[in-house]
Amino acid sequence: MELEALNAEFAYLIDNERSAEVADLFTEGGSYGRSTGERSTGREAIRAAYAGRKAKGPRTARHIFTNLRLTYESDTRVLGKSILTLFAEDGVPPHLAEVFLVADYDDIYAREPGGPWLFESRTITWLFMQKDGKVSPLPLGKA
Repeated sequence: MELEALNAEFAYLIDNERSAEVADLFTEGGSYGRSTGERSTGREAIRAAYAGRKAKGPRTARHIFTNLRLTYESDTRVLGKSILTLFAEDGVPPHLAEVFLVADYDDIYAREPGGPWLFESRTITWLFMQKDGKVSPLPLGKA
């Protein structure tokens, strides 16, 4: 399915040091944000957020998406919800196998007729995190 492939590509690009390409998975005016209010809108803003993360140095991550649930609104718009289990640590591997966080992703997928599915909106809600209170290194727009 195309929407599962889009989610997999999102994870693959970040996990394989190709995060500069993540913005291309969003519509031109698409947005990526957190439930706490921080949000980057537009491909250039999303690209800048990932460039800001990369500037902080090496990071090892594996994004594991499960339980994708889709609600079809039309041939060009679908709502999605999935669960992220994230292993992430600054520096080069190997690292201890500790879960960084478990979160929900609420997505709106859109496409132009005949075009590829893209993220119109992607919002992450953290549900479980490490006890040391680590925060996301991705500098999204201010709340």
